[in-house]
Amino acid sequence: MKKEKKNLNDITIIIVTYQSQNKVLKFTKKIPEKIPIIIVDNSKDYVLKKKMSKRNNVQVYLREKNLGYGSSVNYAVKKVKTNYFLAVQCDVEGINKKSLETFFYYAKLLKDKFSMMGPRFIDAPVKGHIQTNKKYDHKKIFCVHGSTLFINKKNFKKINGFDENYFLYWEERDLAKKFDKVGLNCFQINKICVRHKKGESVYTKYNQENIKLNHLYSWHFIWSKYYFFKKNFGQFFSILYFTPIILRVLSRIFITKLFSDNKKKQKYLIRWHGLKTSLLGRKSYIRLDNIKSII
Repeated sequence: MKKEKKNLNDITIIIVTYQSQNKVLKFTKKIPEKIPIIIVDNSKDYVLKKKMSKRNNVQVYLREKNLGYGSSVNYAVKKVKTNYFLAVQCDVEGINKKSLETFFYYAKLLKDKFSMMGPRFIDAPVKGHIQTNKKYDHKKIFCVHGSTLFINKKNFKKINGFDENYFLYWEERDLAKKFDKVGLNCFQINKICVRHKKGESVYTKYNQENIKLNHLYSWHFIWSKYYFFKKNFGQFFSILYFTPIILRVLSRIFITKLFSDNKKKQKYLIRWHGLKTSLLGRKSYIRLDNIKSII
């Protein structure tokens, strides 16, 4: 029993939130009270902070400016006092006492020679969500999904954490590349099974807000993808790789204009603006409050 408590006390949960109060409250109820929880909220949710103040194991930090997921995790890690942390999104189901103990077990089995460990995802789409063969208890993988990252704090600090130029998307792949350069691999732990209800970590009331949110995701995905390729593979290869994508997006903008399909035209204009911004080496500056200005 004492050993079990020590294991759990050596892990901190990090949750990055934005307008996700109900989800956060529900998620944290399933975490044992002995485990430290650090919440970094990017929407200045003072009500969330007040509600969490009753729990001794929870710290809530309200950031003045939303600088993105990677920046928020870096900020939280500076507050972490344990040897390990689990950066997890509050729309992931299946994180509990048993899963945390399993992560800790494999960290010790691997003698801390790992970059990131992640769980197996139930009902995850095959496209864009590569997983290892589930016949293995644990298996090397090029990168684990960014919604659930179990990391050794010492190893994380060794590579200076996340690249804060990313706001959304591709940051975990970039982190995996940084770890790879110092000889540390990612592992998927198939004994831990979770379900990720994608998109439910952000609370929106109205359909119009959901449209803006989807535009934001689309813009940042393409911005981050090009930035990742340019940073890790060079400008020449990136231009070569993205040329067909550029031609495809521009041709679809022309076709949608021709047929007055405004809905699809917006979709491709968003993609082109995000890609063009990244091609020109500009920062990922688009947020919910200015997404409409580029359509």
